[in-house]
Amino acid sequence: MRPTVNGVLKYGMTVPSLEEADVFYRTFGLLPVEGARTLGFACDGAAAEQVELLEARHKRIAYVSFGVDEGRLEEFGRDIEARGVVLRDAPASVEAPGLWFQDPDGLWVNVREARPDPGRSLPTVEMNVGGARPRVDVAAWRHMPERARPNRLGHVLLYVSDLAASERFYAGLGFRLSDRTGRILSFWHARPGDHHTFGFVQSTHPGLHHSSWEVADLDMLMIGRELMDDRGHPGWGLGRHGLGSNIFTYFPDPWGSWIEYFIDIDQISENWEPHDYDAPTTMWGPRMPQGFVVNSESTERTEL
Repeated sequence: MRPTVNGVLKYGMTVPSLEEADVFYRTFGLLPVEGARTLGFACDGAAAEQVELLEARHKRIAYVSFGVDEGRLEEFGRDIEARGVVLRDAPASVEAPGLWFQDPDGLWVNVREARPDPGRSLPTVEMNVGGARPRVDVAAWRHMPERARPNRLGHVLLYVSDLAASERFYAGLGFRLSDRTGRILSFWHARPGDHHTFGFVQSTHPGLHHSSWEVADLDMLMIGRELMDDRGHPGWGLGRHGLGSNIFTYFPDPWGSWIEYFIDIDQISENWEPHDYDAPTTMWGPRMPQGFVVNSESTERTEL
């Protein structure tokens, strides 16, 4: 069986101000991992950073990093080279092991031997809903978290200039289609598990649409939302998506992309059959903000 990617490890961005990024990501609930020239963030308990930020004139998605199973990296490199991918030296400003190359939009891609961080085991407050009454002699309010702490990076969605070209390229790395909506949006997964871990939105140029982070339960999601609202980042949600079914709330970052808390995403197996839907759907929730799918990322190239 040919070697394939096993999921998303992290993403990198350039931003105009590391200080502003530091405040934003800390408020969201991620923990800083400081480097010599960069600022990273990770979930509480994660073994490695899951976001890397570099300071530059404009905000831009800089790279995405994927994992490949241990002992398969060299074979993976030969396989994608045979498919026409040109391997390159790593960008000068990024220190990361593994293979480096570029996608059809010129976005840097890194693949290294690792697995996506699964997140730590979290206790949750049981809910007395439907016909079940598991919480007895326990007052839920006494067990509420003080703030949101994302548990794992769930997925990353990119703006791309040519949806079909991006789909072909990343399918060649081993991603598999979950669902799509015509030539507008498509969701992909690498292994059985979450309905999607990666995806694309058709645009005029590349960019980061959003990153999505799982939290323990509805209480933590709403406590996180309240803090983000209080700190000047009013969001979209609460709602439930159609594709993936996850309950969500989004917040605009300071540079024109979005970041999401989610819970309760569909789990799929090897037997999942993708579908093509007429339009993206939300099962319930407030109306989508007008600028939700507007790519405001700079078209100016940033050398890494």
